Amino acid sequence: MTYLSGRAKKRKSYTQYAIFFAIFLAVVLLWPVVKKYSYTTLEPAVVGYGSAKQSFTVFPEFFSTYLTSHQSLAARQKELEAQVEELENKVAEQDAIIRENISEDTSTSTDSTIKSRHIVMYPLMQDVTKLYSTLVLSKGFKDGITVGEVVYMRGYQAVCTVKEVYTSSSLCVLLTSSGNTIEGVTSSSSITLTLVGRGGSYIANVARDTPVAVGETVYLRSNQKMVLGIVKQVLNNNQDTSWHIFVEGPYNPVTSSVFYVQQ
Repeated sequence: MTYLSGRAKKRKSYTQYAIFFAIFLAVVLLWPVVKKYSYTTLEPAVVGYGSAKQSFTVFPEFFSTYLTSHQSLAARQKELEAQVEELENKVAEQDAIIRENISEDTSTSTDSTIKSRHIVMYPLMQDVTKLYSTLVLSKGFKDGITVGEVVYMRGYQAVCTVKEVYTSSSLCVLLTSSGNTIEGVTSSSSITLTLVGRGGSYIANVARDTPVAVGETVYLRSNQKMVLGIVKQVLNNNQDTSWHIFVEGPYNPVTSSVFYVQQ
């Protein structure tokens, strides 16, 4: 009797584990569908979580500067950092205009083409089921955000594309997310690269002897003032008909705190 009771308990334990695993697997697989219909209801909580997280992050810094009587210094530092980012964006935009004028061999003034207005956004949270894939940002359709816009960081470093827009927030898919495909163009020879995301970087296959050099910048083909990354490695094998190009962005969207959308 004891032996049969032990087998019954073991069988019951296995059944419980199997049920738990099946529920977990169903949640993971069905998460994109569930998220699409549930996020609108949960958005206030997500926005509140993001605001609370920022408050807890800022409070220790404020408390520290208060005790050391450096509040004004800390405020001035943040102001200067914002100005530096703004200048980096303007320099990147001017560089793009210069490259365009050189390629078209024209001397037409381009001051009127500069667009300096942008929306500043902050990250609220990451999608825990898609690490290095999506970000939830702090601006939504009431702020003028629309689906398909490219979100960038300081220096016009393209980061992600807006996929879903809600009242006060938006879901942004990282350009480097695994399997995502985007077209870039090299800075030196204007060669088009079909870049495939690898979860934090890109890879592209090009024909053998294509003149792509390590260290050159790759720009977003559809908006060539935006940077996708730097060529980090070129794997060339004389026995292959194609070479592998590895491109990596000089940023980490997971640890970054300020994002922009051009308006």
